[in-house]
Amino acid sequence: MSFDIKSIEPLIHSFFGFIQEEEFEKCFHWAKTELQATKSSALSMVESIETTPKIELKHCEALTDEQAFLLFAACYGLARHEVEESNWYYHAETLVRSSITALESMPDCRLLKVLEKFAAIQIDICTIDRGIYTSQEWLMQQATENIEVYLANVNALSNLFNDVEASIYSEYLLPEFTAYKHYSSGVKVVSDLYAIRWQDPKVLTAKMAQNKPLFLQAVDQLTQADKYIMSTDLESLWPPLDFFSEQRKPGTGELFIERGAISISYFATVSHNVSQEFRQVLSDIIDNRCPNHKLYFEQWNDKVPQRNMLNDIWSGISQDFADIYSWELPKLTMPFRDNGDICTNLEFDIELVYYPMGIFALNLKGQLDKVSASGVRHAMSLGTPFAMDQLMHWNGQQVGLFQEFADERFAEVASALHAHFDIEQTPGNALLHYNTVENRYVSTRLDRMMEYMNGEFTPVDAKALKAHIGYPAFVLPQRELRSAVDDWCLRTVTAEEHNLNKACYNRQEFVYTNRHECVLGLLEQPNWVLDQSAEMMDVAAVITNMFQLTNTELGMQLKKNQLSTTPAINGSKKQSAKVLKARIEVLKAERKSLKQFTSDAHWLLDLINAGSMMTFPDHTRMVKQVFEYMDFENLHSRTQDTLAKIQYRQDEIIAESARIYEQLQSRNTKRLTSVLSGSMALISVGALKDIFDILNGSNMGFVISGELQVSIVTLFALLLIILLINKNDNQK
Repeated sequence: MSFDIKSIEPLIHSFFGFIQEEEFEKCFHWAKTELQATKSSALSMVESIETTPKIELKHCEALTDEQAFLLFAACYGLARHEVEESNWYYHAETLVRSSITALESMPDCRLLKVLEKFAAIQIDICTIDRGIYTSQEWLMQQATENIEVYLANVNALSNLFNDVEASIYSEYLLPEFTAYKHYSSGVKVVSDLYAIRWQDPKVLTAKMAQNKPLFLQAVDQLTQADKYIMSTDLESLWPPLDFFSEQRKPGTGELFIERGAISISYFATVSHNVSQEFRQVLSDIIDNRCPNHKLYFEQWNDKVPQRNMLNDIWSGISQDFADIYSWELPKLTMPFRDNGDICTNLEFDIELVYYPMGIFALNLKGQLDKVSASGVRHAMSLGTPFAMDQLMHWNGQQVGLFQEFADERFAEVASALHAHFDIEQTPGNALLHYNTVENRYVSTRLDRMMEYMNGEFTPVDAKALKAHIGYPAFVLPQRELRSAVDDWCLRTVTAEEHNLNKACYNRQEFVYTNRHECVLGLLEQPNWVLDQSAEMMDVAAVITNMFQLTNTELGMQLKKNQLSTTPAINGSKKQSAKVLKARIEVLKAERKSLKQFTSDAHWLLDLINAGSMMTFPDHTRMVKQVFEYMDFENLHSRTQDTLAKIQYRQDEIIAESARIYEQLQSRNTKRLTSVLSGSMALISVGALKDIFDILNGSNMGFVISGELQVSIVTLFALLLIILLINKNDNQK
């Protein structure tokens, strides 16, 4: 079927106007608006591509050419926007493929084939970014090879263009392809150099001198073409190579963990209003083996929940923290650095742990055996809010981000809690509080290290590790910025004064922590010390996040209490003493729960401050320093302050509500008296007629009957009504 490109030429002009200005989100909304005007079936696809990015060819068969092109523009624009604003690269790549599918549904046309190549190159740009972010230079090399093939195909097709196609190509596409060519050639230069950065330093230095002019030429060409962002992205890839060339000591090789582990944890707290009852429910579930109970979470695994205990180093809290419950979830797996590292797959054991005082910890633990220093940085980043999405698999489902996985599991827990306690799930009465962006912790453990050089692995001790060029990779905190492969080598190493080894460990070892992460470099310790130390950090993280999440819950409760007002009587006759009494009972129950939590919190704080939490003095010193680096002091001070404010306000509300309740009770009693008086009066009016009958039946010489009898009864009734009204008014 012949196709006239002129039919969509105005749309092409509009599309590239957004692309040239890098207004990718506006491009998406423009295409969506245009589809709304056509009432096309493509509109429903565009509205759902954020959650369902994959579009099948069969879904596009009924579209007109204009509608198909707009679908292409929407998918491509959103993909570019996601690449710029997030790290959802696999999601963006799926959107790009959907944009190509939309073009494939249109009639065969040389220019549209070139547009498909234009879109496909964006997938390789994503691959280059992924290589930079995760320090996998082989991904960059693969991408540049693909781009080279695409450009060759485009060049062949462009030689066959008619005048209209050639005009559109030279105005819009040729500048983009030229920029991609320069960028790709520059990336190829540095990726080839990164591939030999751990080989002979002299060879690296020579190759850098040979290829730097080509690299600088690519940067300059992009700058001249007004592709400033591309040129600076490319330019930033060179400095790490300079550092490796200048600073790497002769006779040193690439660092690998021979044996190590990583633990990524997320936290959630149960509302203190139900935490005590929930603790008992869990005990009953385990004692009675209740697989059909919602809180058994049978959908996760066929293994029963378990009771756990802390290590014997926690003498101060072991008895009160005896009720620890855990659920084992199916393993999570992901392909990991399946070219450059020996370890090509990561497997995470998953456990949901519930601690006394109402906090859940969702722990994902994986082994880091034979993983490079670059791989360790990659693994550490998985537990951050700025992690790059991965192709992970869990329980028959595909998972992109650990944070997303934690949100889904906590949502299931919250749903089960509300179902069990029969409380509607709304933002104002949540029974589970979590924030996976903020309440997270990544713990990295280095058991043994080795160095790869001249085709062999040799052990590395703690002293040699700290003197190695690769040491910063393990101790630098994670940050969002990734400007180049192994750019950690350019950063200032965490100062030795922040090393917590002095409290508990050997001189050459290292322990660093902050609110969100820690690294345990205990290369001179036996395994049982490593286990104890890892648990120490885990429990400290649990307690710190418990107080942080509690502060969030208490803050919402304080705001709610401050906005809460006690009802005033003000003469209203619709106040219900029954409703008010129920409200007082609810407030008293909340106050009781709050006082129990306050008591538990003070107990825990006293243990920490008194140094009674741990069995041994060195552990006590260690954990106090850990809390200091986790900013625990500010957290618990805020908790105590908020608790005091809530209790004071609750006491005010309860006292005022009780006073109003007593007034209502008193008023209702008076009303009852009035009703009884009125009833007696009516009885008296009725009795008056009986008196007349008695008098008329006697032989007293007169008869009261007819209108006279009615008038007397009416007058008497009116007098009683007036008296009752006056009495009721006086009682208000």
